[in-house]
Amino acid sequence: MTTLPQTTTLRLPRPSAPAQLNLPGPMSPAPMLAGGGAGGNTMSGADVWRVLRANMWLILGMLTISIVAGYFVNRYLASNYSRYTAMGFIEVHPAMSSNPLDDTNRDNGQTSVSLEQRTQVQLLKTQTLLSEVLQNSKAVRETSWFQQFNGSAQKAKKDLTENLSVSPITETKLIAVSVTYSKPADCATLVYEIVQQHLQNESKRNNENQYEQNSLLTGMRVRSQTNLNRVSEKVRAQAVKLGIDGIGVAGRISVKDQELSSLVQLQLQNEMKADAARSQRDAVVQQLKAGQDPTGVDEAVRTDATVAMYRQMVTNSEMQASELERMVGPKSPQMTQATARRDAMQQKLDSALSDTKAKVRVAIVEGMESQLGEAQQALDKVASRVNELKRELGDLSNDMAEYLTLKDEEETFREQVNAINRKIEQMNTIQGRINLSTVSWSTKPEAPENATFPKLSNIMAMSVFVGLAISLGIAFLREILDTSVRSPRDIQRIGQMSMLGMIAHESDDPQSAGARLPLVIFEAPHSMLAEQFRQVRTRLQHASSLDTTRSILVTSPSPGDGKSIVATNLAAGLALNGRRILLVDANFRRPELHKIFGLGNEAGLSDVLNNLDSFDTLVQETSVPNLSVLPSGAKPTNATELMESQLLIDFIERALEEFDHVIFDSGPMLFVSESVALAPRVDGVVTVVRARSNSRGLLQRMRDGLRQVKAEHLGVVLNAVRSQGGGYYGRNIKTYYEYQNAG
Repeated sequence: MTTLPQTTTLRLPRPSAPAQLNLPGPMSPAPMLAGGGAGGNTMSGADVWRVLRANMWLILGMLTISIVAGYFVNRYLASNYSRYTAMGFIEVHPAMSSNPLDDTNRDNGQTSVSLEQRTQVQLLKTQTLLSEVLQNSKAVRETSWFQQFNGSAQKAKKDLTENLSVSPITETKLIAVSVTYSKPADCATLVYEIVQQHLQNESKRNNENQYEQNSLLTGMRVRSQTNLNRVSEKVRAQAVKLGIDGIGVAGRISVKDQELSSLVQLQLQNEMKADAARSQRDAVVQQLKAGQDPTGVDEAVRTDATVAMYRQMVTNSEMQASELERMVGPKSPQMTQATARRDAMQQKLDSALSDTKAKVRVAIVEGMESQLGEAQQALDKVASRVNELKRELGDLSNDMAEYLTLKDEEETFREQVNAINRKIEQMNTIQGRINLSTVSWSTKPEAPENATFPKLSNIMAMSVFVGLAISLGIAFLREILDTSVRSPRDIQRIGQMSMLGMIAHESDDPQSAGARLPLVIFEAPHSMLAEQFRQVRTRLQHASSLDTTRSILVTSPSPGDGKSIVATNLAAGLALNGRRILLVDANFRRPELHKIFGLGNEAGLSDVLNNLDSFDTLVQETSVPNLSVLPSGAKPTNATELMESQLLIDFIERALEEFDHVIFDSGPMLFVSESVALAPRVDGVVTVVRARSNSRGLLQRMRDGLRQVKAEHLGVVLNAVRSQGGGYYGRNIKTYYEYQNAG
């Protein structure tokens, strides 16, 4: 046993994180994910189609079984549970107007018909009608349908309610009434008796309505005639009153109208006279206030006798004074006396003029006031008579308006009485000739000849639907319950894992037959498997920089996933690409590389880890150019400790001195501790998952385990994907070879 150092250093992985890759082309149906699988739990259209193709035989088998089962079920139901439906049709007539005075008996509008249809449908479904049918119809009680209830009307009514169908037929006046039962004759009897009972009820109801309308019309006629008589009496009394007052009924102009017209004209004339007298009076007053004499004052003063006398006396005094002055001189005593007499006469004349003017002024004003008073008195007298005539004519107009109103009211009551009489005569005439019922038979029911249940088409459609539903349910239930990794979508559901590629199952590639699967990229370079391994190599180069990612571990979650095949072909692909590759078998539990290359396994990795000097002697060349292999050698007792020691780091550094890359083929990581110890000491880890063998939970555990040990996960290779059963390569394989051989 080799003594190991107590403290070892890890070989750190490359610093850059794996990039997200898109895998274009028909050979790469899904993108690789570096993040979480958002939306990964939903199914796409491609997934649905894959599930359908994978379960096609199940679906077809269930459809076949359901068709056969539907046929026999139909025969069984027809023999034991056949049902017949009898149908009758009744026609709906619009109901008569509910207004007794409406001369229109029926409303033929479609709205009225539709409303009456719905009303009759509800009446035909009432429990009261069914009870009357069961109680009154002897024909119904004699049917085998009724006898099966042993006289229980309640059970019979319940069954009849369930099997009775009443429905209006749109755009027509018809209502369909049908009953379903196992005996055709009983179905027809039930339909006929139900409709017949309903028609009798409707006829009775219409007769009652007619009686009520006749009674209503008679009462209305009595009241209207009474009102007519009362109003006619008032009209006659008002006509007499108007005739006494002098106004004729036919004319609207009377003697009082003529008198009023004359008085109005006279009133206008008096108003004009009063206005003129008032204007003259006001003008004279204004002149007097202004110190002016009005017209006529001077004339009245001039013709006044006293003024004329004093004026003559003044004239005589002046003549005497002139004569004396000539005879005795101006300064004589006689002249002085004559002058004094003349002045005295002149004063008297002035006084007389003044008094006379004052009297004339007063007389003029009083005369004008008198004229104004007379004119105003005449005007007031005429106005009083006009107002009196207006009041009289107003009273007469009110009487005339009342008279005309009474005449209109009399005419209204007379027309109402005549209308009621016409309506009564019309109803009496129609009632004897026309059936006033709103429904009548259109087509009476007949015993049906063909069963309405079962119908082969309906049973077959239902059975096919059930079979299809069951088969699809089973298919998608299997899909939901199947947690295995089958496609890139399942890897996407896990999340935070990149996918490097998919490898088809070897049985689906005809050109790989005869070649060893671990070296198919070298021995069958034109096969589709080889092409897929080359694609994995190319994507690995894009997912990580191979200049820094030089040591790679190929592992898997569980045994049998094909990790040795992927590791070998990946190593061979890199070697054929011009790189010097060392393929190391680190699976001490089940070594495979020495079997693949036909080498001995007596010494190998376990020996090199203990003695690096044996490295050159134990590394062996292979038939693949640039590819060397180091077998596992004997199984050491401390394999895990070796992987965790500095010896492994020294080995990798020694190998990378001569080779471009070191690829380790190890055991399943979830089962072998050596792989867990080796993962963080290499530059990157490639996970191989066998389609339909590993569960998503197992792959998730492996992802989480790599995170815990801080290993660099380069991606996942989905291995052994089948083309049949909803696989991804059904058409792609054929398309690949057609394209390859096209030249």
